Amino acid sequence: MCGIVAYIGDEKAGPILFDTLKRLEYRGYDSAGVAVKSDGAIEVIKSAGRIADLEKVYMALGSPGESMGIGHTRWATHGRPSDRNAHPHTSGEVAIVHNGIIENYLDLRELLTEMGYEFQSETDSEVLAHLINFYYQGDLLSAVSRALERVEGSYAIAVLAASSPYLVCARKDSPLVLGRGEGATYVASDVPALLPYTKDVIRMKDGEIACVYDDRVELRDLAGVPHAAEVERITWDADAAERGGYPHFMLKEIHEQPRAIRETIAGRISEINGDVRLPLGMSDEETASLERVTIIACGTSYHAGMLARYLFARAAGLPVDVEVASEFQHLQVRPKTLLLGITQSGETADTLMALKKAKTCCMRSLAITNVVGSTVTELVNATIYTRCGPEIGVAATKTFTSQLVALILLAVRLGRARGHLTPDQARKMLIELTKLPGLVQRVLEKREEIREIAEAYADAGCYFFIGRDYLYPISLEGALKMKEIAYIPSEGYAGGELKHGPLALITDNTPVVALATCGRKIQSNIKEVRARGADVIALASEGDPDIGKVASVVIELPETRPVFSAVLCTVVVQLLAYYTANKLGLPIDKPRNLAKCVTVE
Repeated sequence: MCGIVAYIGDEKAGPILFDTLKRLEYRGYDSAGVAVKSDGAIEVIKSAGRIADLEKVYMALGSPGESMGIGHTRWATHGRPSDRNAHPHTSGEVAIVHNGIIENYLDLRELLTEMGYEFQSETDSEVLAHLINFYYQGDLLSAVSRALERVEGSYAIAVLAASSPYLVCARKDSPLVLGRGEGATYVASDVPALLPYTKDVIRMKDGEIACVYDDRVELRDLAGVPHAAEVERITWDADAAERGGYPHFMLKEIHEQPRAIRETIAGRISEINGDVRLPLGMSDEETASLERVTIIACGTSYHAGMLARYLFARAAGLPVDVEVASEFQHLQVRPKTLLLGITQSGETADTLMALKKAKTCCMRSLAITNVVGSTVTELVNATIYTRCGPEIGVAATKTFTSQLVALILLAVRLGRARGHLTPDQARKMLIELTKLPGLVQRVLEKREEIREIAEAYADAGCYFFIGRDYLYPISLEGALKMKEIAYIPSEGYAGGELKHGPLALITDNTPVVALATCGRKIQSNIKEVRARGADVIALASEGDPDIGKVASVVIELPETRPVFSAVLCTVVVQLLAYYTANKLGLPIDKPRNLAKCVTVE
């Protein structure tokens, strides 16, 4: 969360900083600011609120600044959103932008106060500005290096000094990407911000610090040892990160799911052998000797992991623990366990910390992520990329369904390696999997039907989602989506749990979304809520002869295997949440208090 940008080159920095900041606004939008070098000094413009409003202030001031600057869009952690807590923070002739958390900031703040520094904000980031200023004597790289030696916590920073001919960037546990252009270097927290300017990027690694010039980048570690810069060529273009005619990124990304699923599957299936080609970072013997899988994840990725709990047991004969990543550090690690981290960004702080702990226990580890070169890839033995392309909307859509598909592929691979699936069983499953993109497209064609239902219940005070088996995790995901973007209190439950307490919350006309494509048992739960006055929106397989007798409204979905129907139900609950929020006039791509990539614990 939070977005950092910087620029040094031949053009005026301000317009480029604002343009790149807008492309990172999904990472945080509580406040924003820029600092640009101007006539041997630093001009800072910042405020609470949206970037577009700040840009108007910048333009009204005559677009100050020269060809070097830094910028920031904030998701508040330390200190409420306000003008004074907005970045950049300054001290003397030094200005910094920071993403992360300085864990020992109170001790540093007390020390710096005793040294005569006055603090203008409530943030932990301001201590870095003062600390760098304390060490700065004309050598910005040295000052930043010495300051970071005293810092505990996570950071991605870009630092500007009025008398320095270069910028300094550094990272630890927070992403930072450098882009090399013609006569210019760009800096950003994420690749989409850079694509209009360059496709040649350098992903900074943990513990690296960079001197950034207009014509080159010099990387080294904090001890001063030079590092070679690995330039990566981005193969997707800026259009992939634009709305493409859709009113919101979320709707665009929902409709991109057939393509995203195809990309996740592409080149990985061997129908002849009834197997899957995936890197596991293990020998066949090690795979066969596994006794357990522990999945760690957060939010939507956690729900994907919960589905895998059912799937891996059936397809691979492996018991699965699914843990909220932030709690994993308190658990006992079992031997012969595969640790699987699921994180769409590859930068989720809680998931990374859990994987770091696992590394000390010599566990085999694997990651499912969407971002090539992200931090998680450095912590595991192997990585399965979902290959979705950029997802800008804060609420995960195509990354979630692609995670489900990646888990299905992994389940087949483990099942075959362990002899739990025969080649014929796996072959049949994989053939059906290749049909899934077409089935998702058929669900998307029902969008007008789903929109009408969503708008009919848009004024509901609360929502319930119920499901059984593979559909229980999807009920949790449906409730999360309704909370995230429609701000409607929503709960997801295993259908059988209603009678153990939640029925007390059911009142007349409460909408209950019943995911009913996996057997008839859910129909008894539908009857329970209907008997208490609730309206039931049922998601059922085409041709179900009974569901219309018990539900208020039925959305028919193509018939397929239960695990694949979970993907189809996911698309419906995404659209329900989207059209509800749209009817209510809410900021769908930028829901309040949330950010796309959670890089702080």
